[in-house]
Amino acid sequence: MTRTLELNRPVRASRTGRFAATVAVLALCLVASIILAALFGAVTLPLDTFDTAVTTPPHLWDSNQIILMQVRIPRVLTAAIVGAGLAISGVALQTTLRNPLAEPYLLGISSGASLGAVSVILLGVGLMLPVAALLGGTLALLATLILSGARTRMPAERVILGGVAVTALFSALTSLVIFRSPDSDSYQQVLHWLLGSLASSSWQSVSIAGAAFAIFGTVIFCFSRLLSLFLLNDDEVASLGINTRQARAGVLTVAAMLAAGMVSVSGAIGFVGLIVPHLARPLARGSVIRHLVSATLIGAILLVWSDTFSRLIALPEELPVGITTSVLGAIAFAIIMIRQRGNHA
Repeated sequence: MTRTLELNRPVRASRTGRFAATVAVLALCLVASIILAALFGAVTLPLDTFDTAVTTPPHLWDSNQIILMQVRIPRVLTAAIVGAGLAISGVALQTTLRNPLAEPYLLGISSGASLGAVSVILLGVGLMLPVAALLGGTLALLATLILSGARTRMPAERVILGGVAVTALFSALTSLVIFRSPDSDSYQQVLHWLLGSLASSSWQSVSIAGAAFAIFGTVIFCFSRLLSLFLLNDDEVASLGINTRQARAGVLTVAAMLAAGMVSVSGAIGFVGLIVPHLARPLARGSVIRHLVSATLIGAILLVWSDTFSRLIALPEELPVGITTSVLGAIAFAIIMIRQRGNHA
């Protein structure tokens, strides 16, 4: 027994070293992505704009420096934070519900946030949009938990079915609000929000998304050991003295709040929370904490470049990034399905 443990130590050390190297590479890719993405757009900026913007007082900035510091950097940072937040929220949901198709929008979070956001946009109080979206997402989660049996063991299958029902309900209510509202100049903003767009990102967006990620993202990382237990079935988890209903509800609540915080500044960007956990899983090798770390970096990189592509593909117009992520997500998911079918053949 002792000899077996001694033989396994070099293997574990080797795996840890490889994962650390992978994380370092992904982190460098993320930094490079942020720098490069901030330079590309309707106006391509020279690389030295970073140096001059940092060394020049804000009131003396030229047009390039203003574009970089007030438009591009806030947008790219928002994309990175939102991508990371949606990704680890997806990891938490897929692990807790033991469903590879689970994502932040499965629980009705997106449709609830959409209802809140669309309502305040059409009422002309857009400044309340982040708060309304967060409250709408929270209300949708509460409805999902109630439908799935908040006072029972809350099996994963019922949570998923409850989320589908709540998504349909809140989507219908959003459509009703749009249909019953008078003609408004806000329809374009509503459309961009429903499709998912980072065009209106600002330093306030960075602050909101960053605060949500710092609070709820940190809690999810602290839940990594609990998430590892959900790799077992509910009976095995319960045999360890853990209340599966409370544990599942707690993880779902935190994951939903994180997703709602991200959606409140980006709109309904889909597929990131679904696809990134699958892309990061091979790097995790069965470790939840590694899965979370990998998904954080991959999600940030993916959304940064998806938003950059959306800005460049249809100049001088730009596509909502939600369209790009949906297309990329569909392609990636098809590839994953084909590979899995090949492995089972």
